[in-house]
Order: sequence, then structure tokens, then C-alpha cells
Amino acid sequence: MRRTSGLAALVLATALVAVATPSQRASADTNRLPIRIASLLHLQPSRVGSVRSNIQPSPDYFSVCAARGRNTPTCIKLVVEAIDRARSHEHMKKHALVLPRNYRRLSVARQTFVITNLERVDRGLRPFKGLTAPLNHLSNVAAGLRIDPSMRVSTLRALGIGEWGSIWAEDLGPLAADYDWMYNDGYSATSGINIACQTPTASGCWGHRNNILYSGKGYSVLSAGAGTSKPAGASIAEVLVCGYGRAPKYVYTWRSALLHGANGHQIAARFRRTHHGG
Repeated sequence: MRRTSGLAALVLATALVAVATPSQRASADTNRLPIRIASLLHLQPSRVGSVRSNIQPSPDYFSVCAARGRNTPTCIKLVVEAIDRARSHEHMKKHALVLPRNYRRLSVARQTFVITNLERVDRGLRPFKGLTAPLNHLSNVAAGLRIDPSMRVSTLRALGIGEWGSIWAEDLGPLAADYDWMYNDGYSATSGINIACQTPTASGCWGHRNNILYSGKGYSVLSAGAGTSKPAGASIAEVLVCGYGRAPKYVYTWRSALLHGANGHQIAARFRRTHHGG
């Protein structure tokens, strides 16, 4: 994300592109794309826990999800287990990833949004309130082109956006993309997938994680957009924005995810008692 002021030109950082590791290529079947991830405009990370080095997924869900499909119960179960185990490195054993009951019926865009917010709220950060149609469209176009979503200064002004960032993945669906964005985005001499993180101190290290966990401090409105291209879930893009003023019209909200059990039934119940808006 980058602050904008008046008509000041917005300088975009170079997108960070990652390629599949040799072990991933060896295990990939002939019908599957290599894993690639990219981010645009790094945000300053929130100090809510850190990962010092890449965490290899355990269990290794890669071959199962590739064979059975990213939205199958078996694949989802394995990736959630891997995310929970990776979280234990941040002393988050009490914060298991709890998906909404209707997760498998959600679109790829909504799944991506829900997982991003779960990573945030489980660390005490404010969630992005909802997905907007314009930001979803922007993300869909970017996913089709297999690039990060980007916006013109005129768009930022029209939408009242102060800071923003975007992430992209060519991965095994939203959960696997989240794993790579959050826990496999740093430097590794042997198995790193982020080519903008070729040294331990490279500026591109942990750029996706920083975008997802940006605090949004000082902004009253946190919104998002997400999209995918065919085949659904193969290419995923998400844009995260912070702004002022009135909230835009949302096509899907975090409140809806809570009411379907995301982040635990107790939190959803408490949300119902204290909130009445959309």
C-alpha cells in the first residue's frame, strides 16, 4: 500500500513474481500450472507476530489438492491443518483457522476474502469490511491477465482510497495461496519461491504477508476486492484498500462470514447481539 496525497503521482513498486521450486515442479502433473505469487506496493507490517523463515507445509497438501481438487473436503482439511501448524510457530496454537460452514459454496473471490480476514482477526487486527463490485472487477481483470491489480490516481480519488496494496497467486486455490502468501514468502537458498527475495534482506521478502496484515491505522473504511480466472482458483488476485468517509456498497461482507460460523460460533453469536447493520 502507498499513501496518496492530492494529485501526487502514484509510484508503483515492481511486482514480485515467484516461480515453482524444483521439488514442486517434480511433483506437478502435466495438467497443473507452476506455483507463482506476486505483490504490488508493500505495506508496513503490523507487529502482531512474525515468521523468520519459510515454513514448509505439514501435512504436505500439494499432491492431494492437485489430484482431487482445491475445493474438496480432503484438500481443505489438509491445507487448514498446515496453516494451523504454521501458526503454531507464532505461538497461535489457540487460534485455529475456523472457516464458515458454507465455505465450499462460496465463490473463489469470497473464499479469498474470508481467509484474508481470518488471518487478520485471529491476530487482533480489524477485518476488511466487505467486497465491492468495482474492486472485484479490477481483481477479475488482473487475475485473467495473471498480474497484480493496480489502480489509477483518478480511481483512488473517486473511491476515496488513501492506501492500497494488491496480491496475486497462481496456486492451488485460495487456501493454498494464503499459505504461500503468509508462510512461504521469505528467503530460502534451496526452496524459496519469491524471486524478489533472493537475499535475506531483500525488500521483496514477506511483501504478501505485509499487505495482508497491514493495520489500516487511522483509516475509517477498510474494503477489498478479489477475483479469479478460469479454471476457477488457478489464478487469484486480491486488492486491499484503506480510506475515509462513508463505506461503499458491499456485495459480500465479513458480517455474513461471521454469521455462517467463520472464526467460531461464539464470535458469530456475539456479533449478532451487537450489530444490526450489513
